[in-house]
Amino acid sequence: MPAPSQDALKEIFNLYDEELDGKIDGTQIGDVARAAGLKPTQAMVVKASGQEFKRKGEKRITFEEWLPIYEQLSKEKEQGTYADFFEGLKVFDKEESGKILVAELRHILLALGERLSADEADELLKGIEDGEGMVKYDDFIKKVLAGPFPDSD
Repeated sequence: MPAPSQDALKEIFNLYDEELDGKIDGTQIGDVARAAGLKPTQAMVVKASGQEFKRKGEKRITFEEWLPIYEQLSKEKEQGTYADFFEGLKVFDKEESGKILVAELRHILLALGERLSADEADELLKGIEDGEGMVKYDDFIKKVLAGPFPDSD
């Protein structure tokens, strides 16, 4: 996928400008980069922006301040492959059935690595549980890697 033009990036940036002042909240730096097609972790966003914004309203940044952060993030290598995630979740598949408990997967999402909020975990897990409270982790990984808008390509 080719990188968006500067005009397209400005348009995406402006979608997040809730106060219509030509700026976004510092907490949205990663969200805007993700909307522009990148997949940075929160740690990558903090590193590229030089600081972490924890509270909304802490600092607002202009497009001109955001663009170098985006460019830095676009140079980062992709995070995690299908095989990486598969091997990681296979550890929890004691019966080697290709499935793990949805409760266990939820715990993993909430407690390990770059932790998700309960709402984010629930959104990811929506509709993937079978009648026995299990998740085929192969399907889960494919869903996650497809992103939030899998049919938009």
